[in-house]
Amino acid sequence: MRNDDFPPPIKKLALKRANNRCERCWTEKDLEFHHITPVRFGGKKTLENCLVFCHNCHNIAPSDIFLLKNIFLRFSSSKEMIHHYKVENEYEALKCICGEKGVNYEEIKQKFYHDPFSHTDAVKEGMKLRAEKIGHSGFNIPFGYDYKDGVLKILPNEAEVVRSIYSQYLSGKSLDEIVKMLNLAKIPTKRGGSWAKKTISTILKNPVYCGYHRYEEKLTRGIHNKIIDAKIYKEIQKLICEKGGKQKNYDF
Repeated sequence: MRNDDFPPPIKKLALKRANNRCERCWTEKDLEFHHITPVRFGGKKTLENCLVFCHNCHNIAPSDIFLLKNIFLRFSSSKEMIHHYKVENEYEALKCICGEKGVNYEEIKQKFYHDPFSHTDAVKEGMKLRAEKIGHSGFNIPFGYDYKDGVLKILPNEAEVVRSIYSQYLSGKSLDEIVKMLNLAKIPTKRGGSWAKKTISTILKNPVYCGYHRYEEKLTRGIHNKIIDAKIYKEIQKLICEKGGKQKNYDF
């Protein structure tokens, strides 16, 4: 065992947490263990400091912790990051991320410049296959679902919340009103926190809930079960546009 290697019990727990797949591109091949904070910088050989990556993701993972957690683990490419924030280039997207996290943009931009967010063809292919397989292209599992046996599975309690969100929005409730309703009811988000307008907006715009998934603007029927009827989803998108939103109407 190398001096910087994780103990076998930690590796076992990390693999269990990751469902025996890369925690970035979700491939099950060539898995390795990555230190979030390197040992040479005081990183511990603990589960909290361990990520499971495939060989390709491990090789291109940024050395900076901020870039690793807030960009590399969230997006498959600069293109996806740009599309997510609806901006013109990766630096404008980076500025949005820095604003969300309350950090100095100029400092992070220098790190980004010297440790660019690049990808091998193998990683891009892994992200595409993951999207086709599980029904969504983002890293985080959508509220309302769990990931089991290679597919998104509906969580009944969360699915009811999703249906309520769609119903409330269709009835004329604002995002603020829906947020207040959920927080007063003490219904937790996927990560156990409080609800925010952006979270509600993301749920309302995500085609995964009507049985589809979107990858680089391509809409494809997923293999998972839908929570919302496609007709209701389209009505929601029309309503969002009528209120000045930029959500596109997809034909399916």
